[in-house]
Amino acid sequence: MTQALFLFHSTVGVIKTRKALQAAGVSFRVADIPRQLRGGCGLCIYVDCTEEEDARWVIPGHTESIYRYQDDNWRCIATFSAP
Repeated sequence: MTQALFLFHSTVGVIKTRKALQAAGVSFRVADIPRQLRGGCGLCIYVDCTEEEDARWVIPGHTESIYRYQDDNWRCIATFSAP
């Protein structure tokens, strides 16, 4: 299992995702967005999950993008539009 990094359009997305992850008992952490990335609200969530599980934590209208760290770089694996 590896970590996915979720970016959000606003802080509301961070809060909703955090609550969903807590309710499911999934390991995660909220942090500032890494310098080399940009995001709407400045916060991100690192989630311990497989690439197949990423979509489970996407909240339409709130999730901006998903990244994974590979070969010493953040690789964007999905982007989502704002409402």
